[in-house]
Amino acid sequence: MITRAALELAIAEAVRNSSPECSAFVGVIVERVVPASPGSVNWTVKGIKYGKVERDRCSASVSSCVEASQRDFEVSD
Repeated sequence: MITRAALELAIAEAVRNSSPECSAFVGVIVERVVPASPGSVNWTVKGIKYGKVERDRCSASVSSCVEASQRDFEVSD
């Protein structure tokens, strides 16, 4: 279990560290949702704050970091 704030920070750090061109990435906004089935993901990304990075170059990093986080984390708040 992880809080939304900690998850948002973890995803943002992972994206920033994924490549030099994403180092200025601002962050994501995570929203808790009702899982579709038991054991399913209980959160989704509500918004992405790219800041001054190029969206096209960093969106793949965002997607892969979110997918990995959805396998590993469940939101507690």
